Amino acid sequence: MKHTRSILTAALCLVTICLVVTLAVAGTRYAFQDEISAQEWQAKETAMKELLPATSYEAVKSKTGEVYAAVSDEKTQGYLITTSAYGYGSDVIVMTAIQEGVIKEVRVLDASEETPGLGQNVTKESFTSQFQGLKQAPTLSKSSENGTIEALTGATRSSNAVAGAVATAFTTYQEIASKKGGTSPHGK
Repeated sequence: MKHTRSILTAALCLVTICLVVTLAVAGTRYAFQDEISAQEWQAKETAMKELLPATSYEAVKSKTGEVYAAVSDEKTQGYLITTSAYGYGSDVIVMTAIQEGVIKEVRVLDASEETPGLGQNVTKESFTSQFQGLKQAPTLSKSSENGTIEALTGATRSSNAVAGAVATAFTTYQEIASKKGGTSPHGK
């Protein structure tokens, strides 16, 4: 009986500690949510300016991703589309810059849960540069050919996630283009 009581006491202490720590983390996140949101937006805006420089970035409604029109001189210069796909360890978040129906550049915003030294290599320019200039949704292959992306050795799931996120971004761009009445949505 004494042994059971000590086990229950220890379990109750452990549950209490876990509850207090969880509430402390959640409370801290809640208290600083405005600052966290501002930092996240600043990081996203910095990436947008690097990928597709413009005077302003205007949100565009989309069902498949977060879309911003890059606007300069009252003309849409292109679109920045943030999408994600599940890789090896979690969602891989990708921002794709598309201009006049052509993928200008791809930036992997988050692949932190992918395997270090393998899956996290999808963030490197040597991989993302393969997407530049594509005029169609990318496909993955074991060797680089027209319109295909060469998967990283040992990181096929992560490579697939990036290619899938870029393909979703390209489909989103095409939907926006069709709503604008053409294959290349210019103007406002």
